[in-house]
Amino acid sequence: MLSTAQQAPRVQIVNTASLRGQMGSLVSLPEEAEALDDAARTLPVDKETLRRCVGDEEPFIADVWGKRAHVLTKGIPASDLIDVSDIDRMLTSLPLLRAELIRLVRKGDILPRASYLRSLREVYPRPVDHRMTEVERTFEDLTHGIASPAEVTAAVRGGATLILQSAHWYHPPLTAFCRSLELALGHRCRANIYLTPGSAQGFGLHSDPHDVFVLQAFGEKNWHLEATPWERQHRLEPGLTDLVLRPGDVLYMPQGTPHRAHTQSGQSGHVTISVTSNTWRDVLRTSLLELLEESLPAEQLDAELPVGWLHDRGSTTGPTERLMAGLRTVLDDADPERIRSAHLRTFLTELTDRIPGAFATDHTLGFFGVNDTTRLRRQETVPCALFRQPETRRLHVVLGRRTVTVPDHFGSAVRHIAACGEFQPQDLSFALDVSERLELCQALVDAHLLLLA
Repeated sequence: MLSTAQQAPRVQIVNTASLRGQMGSLVSLPEEAEALDDAARTLPVDKETLRRCVGDEEPFIADVWGKRAHVLTKGIPASDLIDVSDIDRMLTSLPLLRAELIRLVRKGDILPRASYLRSLREVYPRPVDHRMTEVERTFEDLTHGIASPAEVTAAVRGGATLILQSAHWYHPPLTAFCRSLELALGHRCRANIYLTPGSAQGFGLHSDPHDVFVLQAFGEKNWHLEATPWERQHRLEPGLTDLVLRPGDVLYMPQGTPHRAHTQSGQSGHVTISVTSNTWRDVLRTSLLELLEESLPAEQLDAELPVGWLHDRGSTTGPTERLMAGLRTVLDDADPERIRSAHLRTFLTELTDRIPGAFATDHTLGFFGVNDTTRLRRQETVPCALFRQPETRRLHVVLGRRTVTVPDHFGSAVRHIAACGEFQPQDLSFALDVSERLELCQALVDAHLLLLA
């Protein structure tokens, strides 16, 4: 709906990053106690993905996470996430894997890229008199070549482990899996695919700077683990040392756990989920500056340092004392929920966009868009968190890099949408009139939270 010159639009789509420093404080949970459960469901948090990796999540989080290695056996084989045909298709049917998306490792040594990367012209031959276009030349400059299916296949047959890196970017099952897991954990996740031939070893004994889940998809792989950092700190023997992963098994290793793996007679494939943890350093980095900018006057923060401050220590004493006094006041008055909210917005903003089905929805809806009986469903790969801004009486629906802002009285309708699977705009008649609910639903379609059911 178009706004008049006198009235701001009821529903707006803005860049989430633009919220910082332009508004008063945002509170991430509704004020009404009875609505807290609804708000918690809006992210959403799908514990089933986490349980698939760890079993019962409560004892795992309390006693295992960051401390000990852990193996869950006889679960769901990861063949629904990746199988041999998927790897074959990625490598041989769509051979456009850029240099940074593929690695080959044999007996601890990373194979040189020149052994398996080729120019775009070599992989896709052109006529002899063909002159490279500017796009083709730029592509080669940026990617340093692409993976040659023939060379990669030969290397794997020769005992090299194939690693398809950042597969969550381009393989939809892993896209959805990683998004669900990172919302359950509150930490960012990425996926690598490993294909190891029989009687082969990729990396030697090494450790990773992040927590790891290993999901065995097909074949078997032998693993050797040494004590985790927590076990070494407490002078404990390693809880896990030597084990065999079979389809359906999931191995968890805290960051810094030394490990190596090798196959016996058959080919093995698994998915490694790397979990990059958010730290309190990250929380302070994203929230302190925002708190200061909202609480201290701009003329104080933007004032120039005195001329000669490099060599005149006394020139900065007074301004520094006033700044520190203001900082102490800000920290003393800071609401812990305010700090969490600031980092939550940053975390959601930095998540990679995952919006499959957007063009298909636009094509079907056509020029006229959403009507009152259009069946819509929630996009599972798009996060959703609600923030209230009391000063402006607006609600901010943060959907990753996009935010939909609506009047405060839209809150119950937004919570209903975020918590349900499928619905029709007319189902929102308990809270909004027809023009309001159609405007809201169309905005959430445009912002990629909603798709056609």
